[in-house]
Amino acid sequence: MYKLETSKGNISITKNVIGRIVMQSVKTFQGKVAISNHKGRVKKAISSNSVINDMDITMGEHGLDLRIYVVINFGTSIGDVTNTLIEEIYTRVKELTGIEPGSVAVVVAGMALKKQTARRNIEVKR
Repeated sequence: MYKLETSKGNISITKNVIGRIVMQSVKTFQGKVAISNHKGRVKKAISSNSVINDMDITMGEHGLDLRIYVVINFGTSIGDVTNTLIEEIYTRVKELTGIEPGSVAVVVAGMALKKQTARRNIEVKR
């Protein structure tokens, strides 16, 4: 995905690395937010590769473009969560990889209440 050649060697950063950084950012919400697919389905058996495959991570003209889909627990502020999550992802990716994201988008695909999920399609982007 991202390669840089230096006089001391080559540096490669894969989609899995970026995906794991995003997953760590989501964990800071202590279960109030879960990564989902674009339909709002959260995987029961979470393997990191299957969760990362649901993220849109590409290298664009202006840097790294990230779009993640989440389900937020009912009663949690969508605005607060999405803005905080965007800043958290942006900061962590920049600090840990040295790559400044061109855009970070969080799409709220659903709101969860116990075992039911109400579909939403709310995108917040930086």
